[in-house]
Amino acid sequence: MKRLSYCLMLCLATCLFVLSACSSQKDPRDIRVLYLGGQSEWVNGEHGGPKKFATEEEFQQSVTERMNAFGDLLRVYFDSVTVMRAADYRPEMSDAYDVTIFDGMSPALEEAVRESDDQGNFVRYVPARYLPDDFSAACITIGSVGNALGRRIGIKNDWYCLCLDADAHGMNLEHPIFKGPFHTDITLTKQPTPENAFHYAYFQDEPLPDSVMMWKVNTVGYMTEKNCQPGMVARPWGYVDSKESESISSGVCAKTIDAVALGRHANFFTWGFIGGPQNMTEEAKVVFANTVVYMAQFKGQKPLVRKFSDRIATREYVKEQMFLSTRSSYDERMVSDSIFYAERAKEDPNFQMPPRMTYADYLKRYQKELFDQFGEDEAKYLAYYKENTPYFYGGRGFYDGTAFYELLVDEDAKAWQIPTNDVRLLDKAITCLEEGMEVERAQRILTRYTLCEFTQLSEWRAWFDKYRDKLFFTESGGWFFMPDEPGAPGTDYKALERRQQAKETAQAEQPSGEAEPNQQNPVIVSASVRPLSGNQAEVKVGIKILAGFHIYKEVGQGDPYLPLKLEFQLPDGAKLGKADYPAAKPFGDKGTTMYEDNLTVTQIVEGVSASSKLTCKVSCQCCDAHVCMPPLEKEFVLTVK
Repeated sequence: MKRLSYCLMLCLATCLFVLSACSSQKDPRDIRVLYLGGQSEWVNGEHGGPKKFATEEEFQQSVTERMNAFGDLLRVYFDSVTVMRAADYRPEMSDAYDVTIFDGMSPALEEAVRESDDQGNFVRYVPARYLPDDFSAACITIGSVGNALGRRIGIKNDWYCLCLDADAHGMNLEHPIFKGPFHTDITLTKQPTPENAFHYAYFQDEPLPDSVMMWKVNTVGYMTEKNCQPGMVARPWGYVDSKESESISSGVCAKTIDAVALGRHANFFTWGFIGGPQNMTEEAKVVFANTVVYMAQFKGQKPLVRKFSDRIATREYVKEQMFLSTRSSYDERMVSDSIFYAERAKEDPNFQMPPRMTYADYLKRYQKELFDQFGEDEAKYLAYYKENTPYFYGGRGFYDGTAFYELLVDEDAKAWQIPTNDVRLLDKAITCLEEGMEVERAQRILTRYTLCEFTQLSEWRAWFDKYRDKLFFTESGGWFFMPDEPGAPGTDYKALERRQQAKETAQAEQPSGEAEPNQQNPVIVSASVRPLSGNQAEVKVGIKILAGFHIYKEVGQGDPYLPLKLEFQLPDGAKLGKADYPAAKPFGDKGTTMYEDNLTVTQIVEGVSASSKLTCKVSCQCCDAHVCMPPLEKEFVLTVK
């Protein structure tokens, strides 16, 4: 009886708390919404894609139709809705609203900085700034707008892949956006697991199921509708390593099964699905309205964790490296290659079978310098990764944007046998400073794993003792321990600016020498021309591809990639002759093929003579398991000599 009375009292107290909380919140209809338009439902040359509209006027009409549709949808649920072009927006405008919806790009406050060496290779990139660092308006970004707006200020809603289709899966249906305040029933259907997810199954701790429950968000998608815009998914690794972030749903895309399609980082919500109200399901319209209500509570919040490098490694990356060190992964690769080459041989009697990649070559490609230590001993690779997983560090080059999935063994942490994400590491370092033992190692650790800049030993101990129970570790945010308290010491990323300035002062820019692909420039393109007899010339386009990356030759219907393309401007009277492309390898089951090794394309040009000039433009898209780079374009002006 006493237990029953206690339960009744607990339930009553809970109900009173909920009613009190609800009464203090703004009525959903009173939420003030600012919608900023600029996107169309359709691809129109963006990101190197095709053009759908014949004129700029037609394109702008499509943008206007989408803006009007969003305005109509929002006014069903909210009394105060302002619709305007993102091009006319200024950040301070959001102060008058509870939620700002970015469906277009606002004007840049600072232009992007791109620096290249004498050979045209990228050496440094600073993204454009669209919002101030202290931007605290609650906002929803649609599609790839979230990446563009948030990259400079370190928002986790980055561009993992512009390849999101129309359906969601892996939804957290207990999340508030699926519950209310506007009611809808969520219709789920069992569908085959997206085929591309199996390419990255090694990231998952359990085998992928053959099918998953899906929820239709858009009525059309790029996989079935020509020229339909693809949506964007963000990287899942480290997305939820701070309390201010939550991954709510994934979706059908060309990446991992847990790529983030719906998610929140502090006051930024990414709605990765691109379809406007014209192409939203009725259920999705209601959930979108619920998302507006949900985000209103985050007005005034600013991100605590900042992700300045979209390709920073987290410990999840170890899973991929372990997989790529196994003979089974090599065998899978050889089976897919042999099937493809056999089909090519049937189609072309003159097809020359390329040399078979050896297991050693495969390991050199993916394990790099570790191959020199372990050779073809699979067990040693696996033992290495298991032994060192607690001691990996991936924050080098985080702030200057050069942290490209790099994991190093922190020999300092390993010497102490304390994992790099264990708060005991800081306690040990501070204790060493207090006792005058291993001082240099302790200082390295405190600098490496915190944003603190204390000059007095007493400050370190006072800070640690005060915030110990609030400290958390973020890998996506730079491999730092941070107090879960905005404004506390150890949360100011400006410390990295000062460290970077000191680093740049100390380092002189090194000459690049012969161009070779690297993580910043995974594809290097060159072109040359030589005369042949009979008023002909031979153009050779050389393409070097960094190990682990690939480009596409043909792109099948339903895949979002861009193929390798050579375009020529020829002198009067000249024409293109025979072109010779190396054999490409299959990628997926939609007819897409790829190149992942160095290659040369040869193009014969007829009707030219000595001193003739021609222009060759090469374009392609480069991807690896983690990112699809923006389209690459290189133009060469060649003279026949």
